Amino acid sequence: MVDLNEADETVLYIPFKGDQQQDAKPLEPLAPPNLPFDLPNGPELRWDAYKAAWSKCSNQIQTLLHQLYEPVVAEVVEKIELAYSGDYDNDIPLLALPYAEIPTIAVANPTSDAYFLSSIVSQLHLITHLYPSDCVNLTTAMKAIVNGFLFASHPASTFRSSAKTLATYDISVLLAWYLAQEPETKPRRLILLLHDFEQFDPGVVQDMFYICSQHVPALPLILLISLSSPQSPLSPHSYLHVTYPLATLKLLRIQSMVVPSGPRILEEVVIKTFVNLPSDVDLNDKLDIVLGPAVLEYLTEYATQFNHSVPALLNILQLAHLKHFLTNPLTALVSLVHHVPLTTSDVSALNTTLRNPASAAFRNILTHRLDFCRSDSDDTNSDSSLPALIPALHAAHIQFRSRSHAIRLAFSLLQGFHEFLVERGYKGLGTHWGSGNSTTTPVHTTISASSFRYPQYSRLQNYINLLQLHTHTQTHPRSNQAAKDITYTRTLLRKLKPEELRAYLDVLIAYLEGMPNGLADNLGIDGEDQGDKNDGNDGPKSLSLTEAIQMLEGWRVEADEAYGTYEAVEMELDMNGDGAEKFKMMNEDLAEWMYNYLRTLTQPIGNTPLWDVWYTGSEVFPSETLNPSIRASIVAGLLRPEDFAAPTEPAIAGSPFHVRSQEEHKTDRTSDSESEDGFPIHTLPDISILFHRYLESGKMINVYDWFESFHAVLNVQRREAKAKIPSGGEKSGRKRKGKAAVKNVSMEKKGKGKEKESPNEKGKGNERAKNMNSDLNEDEDMDAQDNPDSDSEEHQQILIQARFIRALHELDFLGFIKHTRRRPDHVLRTVFEVGD
Repeated sequence: MVDLNEADETVLYIPFKGDQQQDAKPLEPLAPPNLPFDLPNGPELRWDAYKAAWSKCSNQIQTLLHQLYEPVVAEVVEKIELAYSGDYDNDIPLLALPYAEIPTIAVANPTSDAYFLSSIVSQLHLITHLYPSDCVNLTTAMKAIVNGFLFASHPASTFRSSAKTLATYDISVLLAWYLAQEPETKPRRLILLLHDFEQFDPGVVQDMFYICSQHVPALPLILLISLSSPQSPLSPHSYLHVTYPLATLKLLRIQSMVVPSGPRILEEVVIKTFVNLPSDVDLNDKLDIVLGPAVLEYLTEYATQFNHSVPALLNILQLAHLKHFLTNPLTALVSLVHHVPLTTSDVSALNTTLRNPASAAFRNILTHRLDFCRSDSDDTNSDSSLPALIPALHAAHIQFRSRSHAIRLAFSLLQGFHEFLVERGYKGLGTHWGSGNSTTTPVHTTISASSFRYPQYSRLQNYINLLQLHTHTQTHPRSNQAAKDITYTRTLLRKLKPEELRAYLDVLIAYLEGMPNGLADNLGIDGEDQGDKNDGNDGPKSLSLTEAIQMLEGWRVEADEAYGTYEAVEMELDMNGDGAEKFKMMNEDLAEWMYNYLRTLTQPIGNTPLWDVWYTGSEVFPSETLNPSIRASIVAGLLRPEDFAAPTEPAIAGSPFHVRSQEEHKTDRTSDSESEDGFPIHTLPDISILFHRYLESGKMINVYDWFESFHAVLNVQRREAKAKIPSGGEKSGRKRKGKAAVKNVSMEKKGKGKEKESPNEKGKGNERAKNMNSDLNEDEDMDAQDNPDSDSEEHQQILIQARFIRALHELDFLGFIKHTRRRPDHVLRTVFEVGD
């Protein structure tokens, strides 16, 4: 169904239905693509895994949105509940005012998030929804209000108003109904929710507000206005204050609310969903899939340039999940290995699936991947039998989760150190890490003008830089930034003052101790797997948080003991004492340990076995599904229809929808005029033939010349169709003598920017048309002599003219031509530069 109220809609998609035949069979659903070494039931397993993974991701985002919206929702509901209660200071209208005010809550919801409004509506009673389509005029608007409240209170009842007393659009009907209610069941307030307020007719709304204000407070109406236009942080005025006059605003007691939205909210949701460490005791993440840098980069780019709303975020994430499970057959393991440790049902399902003889290719590639990444000293995976394969899958899953947790821990340590420095008045690691403690600032607070000085999505970009730390610098230039941040952290740790060192040790130990026990015990990657960055004894031997906390505890004890000595030495102005030297050594030790620890934590996730099962990696996001290039797609379809049209049943040769295959073109090269890809133009649809001639013309196109060139191409189609139809037992496609079988008559160019002469100018157009017709019809006369059963020439001319007019109208409908009053027989081109 077409949404006529969509203000941002710029393109309409009209699906092609083809010929509607009564005996036509319904189209069967497309089968999933056949992937190499896929399981027999691989598509079903991957589809189930996709639904489960996306359900977890969507539920997590909805939960976070509910937490972010909860303060504003609670405030809106509280203001509605306090209206007409007598307990609210501003509830009772001032006695000095000669008019009553309608309690009005104007909610600025720039992203038009329906989830926010649904959260409010779920906590209210007796609410009527009013849309712009209901308010075409004042009569329909008042009728929608009256009937809305009557049917909302008694959905199963039928109300009829007597024509002798009151009309259905009279608000007195609503007032009479309200006064007739029993005191026990009488509603305390009637809430009117106006959706998409910017699309209402201001004249109708002014009259509607005036009529409602005449019956307040006898009729306890409350207006809840949803504004889609953003409210400027520098101005308290909204669309309501700018559009409506003061006489209307005086009838409303307006209270403005701003819904949390914008880049800050989007980044907060993504960070808490995909970057923050899990809070569960065990290692089971709430999500099955870890997003790679390619998806996150496209998410930030799309949100920055186009749309940062929550529905856009959900669409991008859903497409990323769908492509991940659609293109990789190994992702079927997500539905088979989704518990750590493996349960009895997981082992049984794995055994049943892998023992199937049809799963031999899948089992071989799985064994190869696990053997390729295993250590030579590990005897667990040396046997490629099935009993040894299942524990190897379990170990690969644990190793992947540990690596993904490690890189997220590195991000948390860098963010925490930056916030520690900013709280003490330092610049920290740089403005790209934020200007303050982003984890403690309430998200629903109004963003000040100074907050726009800092780059958007900077925290998320820092996490992306850590994921790309070990990639090639030419492919990802920003990967150098993560290495610089880690190196700069070591430099700043060396410069900490003694009291700052003690304070940071307290903060660091408290943060690590707050990690879940399962994460603290299992975040261990042997130094053997750390790569060539930590050779020898420079780096930590393990990533275990338990060992790190014990070492930091020892440094804190030494720092407390040395702090007294340092104070005494500082009082004696002797900076060469033992206390100062000891602190310098501790600063150096902590800086080197943190540097090596961060380098170890940020080892690439792609080095683990079977990483592409649970990780999207650098897989390119299908951006064309969200932001398609409409103009480029239309031009490409007109120039190369064979790349887009794939009919199930071939059309009749010579019809306007017949698209020849490449095999047909190899056996038929009778035309001298070909398209860019080597396809003869006469084999293309009518609109494509006309568009090719369109590109060969100047700024203005003579419609008669355009028709003659189109006519010449269709004559080639006629001869081809007759050549393939046997007549009298003999083949009619014999060779002809004299002139060539095909004449390509194209529109002449007289130079760039020059206009073509009209066929009626100076009497030359008719002569030229007569000569062209005589040449074009010569071969048609020969065809008529060879085939006496062919259609008459008059019928063929009418058919060609009809096909030309239809193709011309299609180009006009697509916006490629523009009519001019100066020359009725000419049209103007609107498209000139056409890319490849």
